[in-house]
Amino acid sequence: MYPRTWILFEDRAFIEVCTLLVTNPKRVNKSDEINLYWNNYYAGYSPTFTNKIITSSDLNESSIILDPWNGSGTATFAASISGFHSIGIDLNPVMKIIAKAKQATISDVEITIERLESFKLAEEVATNIHDPLNIWFDNEGVIVLRKIERTILGNIKCKSTIYKVNSLDVSQCLMYTALFNSVREYLKPFISSNPTWIRKPGSDVEKISINMESFESKYRSFLQHMVEKASLVEHTCFSGLSELVIGSSSKIPFRDEYVDLVLTSPPYCTRIDYGVATLPELAIVAVEGRGEIDSIRRRLMGTTTVPKSANIITEEYGPECLTFLDLVKTHQSKASRTYYYKNFCQYFLDLKESVGEISRVLKRKCRAVCVVQNSFYKDIHCDLSRILTEMAILSGLNLVDKADFEVKKNMANVNTRSRPYRAANIVFETVLTLEK
Repeated sequence: MYPRTWILFEDRAFIEVCTLLVTNPKRVNKSDEINLYWNNYYAGYSPTFTNKIITSSDLNESSIILDPWNGSGTATFAASISGFHSIGIDLNPVMKIIAKAKQATISDVEITIERLESFKLAEEVATNIHDPLNIWFDNEGVIVLRKIERTILGNIKCKSTIYKVNSLDVSQCLMYTALFNSVREYLKPFISSNPTWIRKPGSDVEKISINMESFESKYRSFLQHMVEKASLVEHTCFSGLSELVIGSSSKIPFRDEYVDLVLTSPPYCTRIDYGVATLPELAIVAVEGRGEIDSIRRRLMGTTTVPKSANIITEEYGPECLTFLDLVKTHQSKASRTYYYKNFCQYFLDLKESVGEISRVLKRKCRAVCVVQNSFYKDIHCDLSRILTEMAILSGLNLVDKADFEVKKNMANVNTRSRPYRAANIVFETVLTLEK
């Protein structure tokens, strides 16, 4: 069922709806955020928004909070700070490292300081010409980066990427995140105004050379800064509250009616390739190299890669989704009927299956709070909030309320190629409150 009122917000800061305090999810004022050293790889929502939802959700000490698209771990971090158990799921192994690093306690900080003081680069590492870091760095540069990674790993034998990531303690995750940030600093010449797309060198001449001493100094500086910031957070007692899983939102590995609150933001339908967005980090982490990276990218929701044939679309997708897909398929522009139609079909299949899983694992009378954003394909409006709502209703959830917040700076208005189709785009971030 739909709610009696649909609420639009522009300048108003918050509203209290059915005991949940819903604020603007956008990261507006970065000065109130302690963890400014974390890369915000996914669209996500602010810590302020997250904290307000959690503290107003009437949870108890045995409650479990789930984020099936956990990203850099804003929801799981806020849950731990508030003393609640949480589960964070993400298919991208890089995001588990970052989310786990964000969980660092004072004890983890002390361990990291000790490791930093005794930090000494590994003397020898095995490298090969197919190392994915060789996309941007010359051979000597790759050796420097692999020496730092080997020092972080210590004696861990990495038979697979999942095994490697699952073997890391919180301190090692902090050290990896500092390495991610250091590498990105060197890759700035290849990162355009669209931060989710990273250019590759046109020739070997363009590849980056690294001086070992200067890179190690930069790495130590990043890690020291992260340790200092992490030590400002008063959270000495939440170790182990969060369970971080490398897995799919469409196959949640927990039993029916297991969680008390879902707080999440699915990848937006804006054709942002999250695999490419984290390509440098995946190049560092992936044990099996470029083939594995490509496989991870193809499995991530929102990928710009497409299957050979479009998925079969049924009424289970909901009328709004069916209408949108039909408009895309019949659009006169090039590749609308082929590439773009298949791309959107894959996205909405992933979304439908994930919404069904959210409904399955959510306890009765409990709520799922989802942050989504509308978008456009050419002149066709993609009302993702309505599409997700219809899928949720078909999966056994009810819409309790909906709050829209206008997003004045968005990628749709930056894209000049869309201007022949529409003069301007009004984009909203929408907070959907669903109940089972």
